Amino acid sequence: MIIAWTRKIWQQHGWRPLIIAARCAMAALLAVEVSRCLGLQFPIYALISAIMVTEYHGHETRQQSVVRFIGNALGITAGGLLGTLFGGHALVIGLATFIMVLFCYFFDFAVAAKYSAFVAALTVMDHSTRPWSYGWDRLAETSLGIGFAFTMSLVIPVPKPKEGERPLSGTSE
Repeated sequence: MIIAWTRKIWQQHGWRPLIIAARCAMAALLAVEVSRCLGLQFPIYALISAIMVTEYHGHETRQQSVVRFIGNALGITAGGLLGTLFGGHALVIGLATFIMVLFCYFFDFAVAAKYSAFVAALTVMDHSTRPWSYGWDRLAETSLGIGFAFTMSLVIPVPKPKEGERPLSGTSE
């Protein structure tokens, strides 16, 4: 079954899915291991950011990296301020989400609205007693994941499709 599945992917797309999978895997592996070696609290955020910013084209990975980093920094700042001032109450979680979405739209950065709102709400909800410590680690972990995804996009380029190969779904080939 696995051989048939692999053969189908190979016939339709060539090496490209394997290369993308390798980029994601290497970025995730390196980000998690470095986070652990540094003793950071939540290596899962390094894992998530490494995989989530990895895109088919290297320039898309680099664009996603910037958005993810700025959204993360905005969310940590808002969540830290609101958590410090008002605690981790449900109303503050909703307020953090609301403020971040509006903030991002106001400054024409809608692409980061949901991400920054998520990070702000998470900071208030689970880390309102130590939001700045959590925020620093979260920023470091996310930066590691982004950094390794960015590096893999440079080190392991994805070739253009050959004649007869189908475009990969979800890409702008």
